[in-house]
Amino acid sequence: MSSYAAGITVNWATSQNTFIADNTGSLNYLSGDLIEVGAFTSGPTIGSSSLANFVVFGTTLSATGLGAGSFSASHNGSDVGFAHTQIYLVAFNNATGIGATQEGIYFVNDANNANWKFPAASDTITTTTFDLQDLFTNGTTAQPAAGATVVFGSTGVDTSGPSNMVELKVVPEPSTWMLVGTGLLGLLGLRRRRS
Repeated sequence: MSSYAAGITVNWATSQNTFIADNTGSLNYLSGDLIEVGAFTSGPTIGSSSLANFVVFGTTLSATGLGAGSFSASHNGSDVGFAHTQIYLVAFNNATGIGATQEGIYFVNDANNANWKFPAASDTITTTTFDLQDLFTNGTTAQPAAGATVVFGSTGVDTSGPSNMVELKVVPEPSTWMLVGTGLLGLLGLRRRRS
């Protein structure tokens, strides 16, 4: 993606969109829930659900069963820095992302799979195709493929398939983060007082 391109088409290549589930088990596939594709202006922290530096290029809603398709992913304005940029996939357990209680952030390093990179207008193609199956090696265990990373969420196995899948993780409530933060500050205060 670059400022020379008005947009790019991302092809959702998987034949089964049941590769994303919430954290309550393999049968709880997302349907009609928000999936975002974009890039981070600075790399995300593994284990963190924060999307503070995430720039959304395109969105779609998940479907259950057969539902491969494509959607437009574009970013207007000063986006020169996003040419040849790593693609990240973010999923929520609701249709808007606002107020979602579960979230997942995933990517496959573009050095291992060039499909997970936004091309620029000067490239030979202006579309990119990636598949959720790219996250896994072949087989029936949820073994991540080379370069596949779960930033937030987890991997699992659909035992009825069996197919590898990614699962969303519960997003900590702001009040929980505040309690953890104040607790850590309190511990630091005790440590300083004792020394």
